[in-house]
Amino acid sequence: MASPRLLPLLLVVAAACGDDGTASSSVSDSNSGDTTTATTSTSGATGSDTVVPTTGEAGSNSDSESETGVPTTGATMSTAVSASESGATETGVATVTDGTATTDTTGTSDATGTSDSSTTDTTSSSTTTGCVDACEDGDVQCVGDGAVHTCGVGRSGCLEWSEPEPCDADESCQDGECVVGCVDACDAGTSQCTGGGVSECVDDPMSGCTVWTDAAACGPNQVCQQGECLTPPPACLDDCVFTKQSVPGDVDFYSVWGSDAKAVWVVGASGTALYHNGVNWKSIDSGVGKRLECVHGSAADDVYAIASDGAIIRWDGLEWLPYADLNPIWESSACLSVLGQEDLLALVYDENGEKQVLYRVTGGVKTQLAVYTPQAVFTPDGSKARTISLRAFSADDAFITADRALRWNGTNIVNMAAPNPSFGLWALTPQFAYAAASHSGIGHRWDGQSWKIVNPGLNGYLHMFAGTATNRVFGVGESLVGVASIVAFDGIGWGPVATPADAKALFAAWAAPSGEVFAVGKAGTVLIGK
Repeated sequence: MASPRLLPLLLVVAAACGDDGTASSSVSDSNSGDTTTATTSTSGATGSDTVVPTTGEAGSNSDSESETGVPTTGATMSTAVSASESGATETGVATVTDGTATTDTTGTSDATGTSDSSTTDTTSSSTTTGCVDACEDGDVQCVGDGAVHTCGVGRSGCLEWSEPEPCDADESCQDGECVVGCVDACDAGTSQCTGGGVSECVDDPMSGCTVWTDAAACGPNQVCQQGECLTPPPACLDDCVFTKQSVPGDVDFYSVWGSDAKAVWVVGASGTALYHNGVNWKSIDSGVGKRLECVHGSAADDVYAIASDGAIIRWDGLEWLPYADLNPIWESSACLSVLGQEDLLALVYDENGEKQVLYRVTGGVKTQLAVYTPQAVFTPDGSKARTISLRAFSADDAFITADRALRWNGTNIVNMAAPNPSFGLWALTPQFAYAAASHSGIGHRWDGQSWKIVNPGLNGYLHMFAGTATNRVFGVGESLVGVASIVAFDGIGWGPVATPADAKALFAAWAAPSGEVFAVGKAGTVLIGK
């Protein structure tokens, strides 16, 4: 029997333990808001400790993000451990709210030894997003040539391109920036033939874009081929054999030009345009009904022709398309000379106003450069209709023959004081040129200082010159009875060249760098000499 002094204590203990013989205790800290509850078994069969900390009046203070980047609350960490020791089982559970959800479950059983039968880890973190970066943070990129977009963090949590931001109306996108009025004209370091010389593609420090330089003239007896000044191989001269070509139509032709002997254009009355591929001739619809007076280009896919009313068309390698209209109410005479891709000078003669107007056309946009007002422009003798000629060496230097021999110097059009009215022009360099006079089968030669009269011995009317060097020049025209006539200069003197008996008056000519000579004229006459 217990001592009388111990009996009250035993009764208190019994009441605390309850019927199952376990003891419970609870401690509360009202200052911190944390509550800890511990339960301990004294039966030796099972022991369990549970700790549940809570924070604040709401019972939680968490800040976390889910996999998709959306903030969440109430994420928990739980850990369960089970161990068997001499037939006894102990389980401990701890639950903590800390902004990261992690669950570790480990089961351990020991019967004749120790074994780990299963382990499972499940982790969710904001660093696992399920997407892949599409670009580098801060990168900027052009979208076409009229907008930009920037690389930044998207809603998925990964780096991605923003929606395109359009450039302003007067801007284009270059290297990730919207640049005012600047588009690369070419690839830096490349070169092209321009007006018998070579133009280089360089970076313009003012605009930041590439531009073509003014053409550097080739040396004496050199020609430009594929962006280089070369001395052509020996070619025929007065021994050239000219053959008449079978071509569609029988209209008058007024101009001929090619990027080479296998890409040649002939233009004439009623908007007629013929193409020669080195073997055959084909008629191509120009979309123009007026007389085409001049054809010239910078490449096989950059060719231009101008009609008598000032309408300019462009061949892009596939078709002729309208390019610029200098003045639709004029219908007299016009010509053009190409400086480079989509860059040319054009001259129109206003018969009503008795004036000549010079334009520069770039990218289809015309800019008036100068106006020259002569007394009149006369029609040359022979069967050729009145035409004018233009040969541009640069945007600030060009020769004109429109009854008078004129020169554009970048500021004004000035009279070069040729001895006679002058028309069909061929100029190798600014120091060497020929022009046909309006009568008597004579011409003029420019030596860089003045014009000299030339008499090549053509008994009739001289209409045009062409050539490849100072010692290989051809003059074409007609006899007094309207039959084709050709003369050639070898650097020493002039001599006649045989032509087919049925060839009619020749109005224009062009000599290919490879040596072939093309001459065109009245009623569908087309000759090739080689």
